[in-house]
Amino acid sequence: MCGIVTVLFLEMQLSVVSALFTVEVPQQLYVVEYGSNVTMECRFPVNGSLNLGLLSVVWEQKKQGRLLSKEVYTLRNGKPFPLSQHHDYIGRAALLHSELKRGRALLQITNIKITDAGSYLCLIEYQGADYKYITLEVKASYKRINKQIMRKSDEDQFVFMCQSEGFPLAEVFWQNEKKFNLSGSANTTYTLTADDLYNVTSVLTVRPNLSETYSCIFWNKELNEQTSAHISTLALMSTQYSGQKSLVLFIIPTCVIAAVLLSALIILQKRKSFKNCNAKKGRKRKLHHFFSVTGKININ
Repeated sequence: MCGIVTVLFLEMQLSVVSALFTVEVPQQLYVVEYGSNVTMECRFPVNGSLNLGLLSVVWEQKKQGRLLSKEVYTLRNGKPFPLSQHHDYIGRAALLHSELKRGRALLQITNIKITDAGSYLCLIEYQGADYKYITLEVKASYKRINKQIMRKSDEDQFVFMCQSEGFPLAEVFWQNEKKFNLSGSANTTYTLTADDLYNVTSVLTVRPNLSETYSCIFWNKELNEQTSAHISTLALMSTQYSGQKSLVLFIIPTCVIAAVLLSALIILQKRKSFKNCNAKKGRKRKLHHFFSVTGKININ
């Protein structure tokens, strides 16, 4: 409330001092990516060295259709006034104090949100008062498209799905590799995330040729921007083949190892039997020789 009163008070002075003190903006429109940072600038005359104690800077966000503005940052008589800062900007918005002596009031906002979009009032009082408006637009490109393919077990049909998040709301178009439009057969839905992004999901069910490739295209009309992803039935088939191949590659070595172990066991058993047989024959020969010498028994 104090910030709004200050703004109204300063605006009343403009008709008197506007000819002596003018705020300028080198850039009136900023278009930034969701999650990035932005630094907006307005300039004012210093007239020599800056007397910080006489300087007041107010940055406010004004949105169309909303009566109350959000106070983004306030510098009053050279000192920050954090108590009036809107909670949406706490820890994210700051004034670059080192640039004030050059007559530059730079507002830096980090981790840009969708709700940061709007008009920003830059009002400065320093041996006079003036203000300008700067527009901030926030975009969130549908860069990452998650895709999935499934095959209906009871029908000869494939289900393709594409999902992505962005802002503003995008349309989704489907086409095959011959550029034939299949969007009429798709079901596209969307929900809003906690960050005010659109979560768009589009599902296409078709009976395709086994080698055909399909594309889902996210068209962001307001940004004149499109992103796409490609899905092929071969991907599903290669996955299934890969699984079967892996199973075969597992079974064959297992069988080979089992056969080798079994063969080794048989060989060891035969060697053991052969050694036992030779041992028995050796004992018989020794007994035969002994009794032949003593003449006590004749062993055939």
